[in-house]
Amino acid sequence: MTVLPYIFNFIAQLLILLILIILVRRLLTVLSKNNSSQKKYLFYYDVVIYLIWILFVILKIAHALNDNLLIVGSAVLILIALMWEYLKNLFLGIIFAFQYGYIAGNNLLANGIEGKLESYYSSYFEILTNKGERLKVKYEKVFSDKFEIYKGNLHRVFNKIEIKKLSDSQNFKLKIMNHPLFIMNNNFDFYQERDDNGKLWLCFYFNVMNFTDAVIIQEYIDKL
Repeated sequence: MTVLPYIFNFIAQLLILLILIILVRRLLTVLSKNNSSQKKYLFYYDVVIYLIWILFVILKIAHALNDNLLIVGSAVLILIALMWEYLKNLFLGIIFAFQYGYIAGNNLLANGIEGKLESYYSSYFEILTNKGERLKVKYEKVFSDKFEIYKGNLHRVFNKIEIKKLSDSQNFKLKIMNHPLFIMNNNFDFYQERDDNGKLWLCFYFNVMNFTDAVIIQEYIDKL
């Protein structure tokens, strides 16, 4: 196939696919206009569209490689290298969607950031923190760092206490967990770590009901 007809054919197919995607999305929006799950439907629709675009591009590349392996292959490798960061997060975003589903509005901890998931994008999502900041978190951070989802408007407490020996950690742990404001659920952890200076620390996180409770229990921990 010569280059010019191939380009026209590619553009025509691209336009047809784009028009179909837009029309189906508008139809889905109209049909689910009065449905409380509209955002959820559109979320999964977008995920499917990402997969369709990926399949479309792969098929076009495979077709082009049959005609000129060296030139097309080199161009594809260069393009992948330039767009690798985006492509990596796009693929991880698709995995994230199927693994966790639609969780907009839920509180979560991602990349050391605590807040409410506000919106999804192809390569990242946005979190609204307790301080009112909107922060972007790339999907790769979900799989390379600690990630948790928890319901409600709980407030997360992070801290660490220097300990002299490992046996001290159990005493501190019991004192903290026995505090009346400590919430006994699945979202807490206590663990030890040693810093670069050789100091031993008891690190922990847990939930309380609100910011006021967090301040109270933090003052209690500071006195231990």
